[in-house]
Amino acid sequence: MTGKIKQLNSESASGCIDAENGSRFHFDSCAVLAYDATFLAVGQLVTFDLEKGSSSRAVNICVQRTRTVPHVEGKKDINSLRYVGFDQVASIRSYKFERTAMGEETEMFVVTTDLTLFAKHHVGIQEGPTLCLHLLTAELATAGVAERPHFHCTFTEQNMLTHVASRPAPGTRAHSRRPPRNPAATAHAV
Repeated sequence: MTGKIKQLNSESASGCIDAENGSRFHFDSCAVLAYDATFLAVGQLVTFDLEKGSSSRAVNICVQRTRTVPHVEGKKDINSLRYVGFDQVASIRSYKFERTAMGEETEMFVVTTDLTLFAKHHVGIQEGPTLCLHLLTAELATAGVAERPHFHCTFTEQNMLTHVASRPAPGTRAHSRRPPRNPAATAHAV
């Protein structure tokens, strides 16, 4: 369901939602998705489900960031990048990120890469979101204040080579000898 937050206790992140169908649903902090709790504000558009067995409790509350979030006095502005998934066509994967700031519209960013780079350099595909997030963070840090940040960038072979070079070489980890688990077994072996 979709609705707007009508009442909000900012200390406890609980309140009421007026649904589009005219019904009012109560919620508490455990019903809000963890990464959305800091973005709750009166008038904020949200999606939610109804708690099983209850017709008046909202759960799985997710803030909709496609519109401007009303500024809440006293709340600190928060800038953050969040991984929100990927699209893939053939071997090209596009990792999607969003940056949200209180009182501003959400910005979407895409970092594309060729998955053959991961196989070629023996890097696990599960490292893709983290590697692309590091590249995006670096790109945004180099963008001037007046310059609009990049909305699309590419994780290239050079980026992969830099990552591979930063990893420790095999066999360079310090290994310490573990003491035996059963000291009595060691005494009999000697």
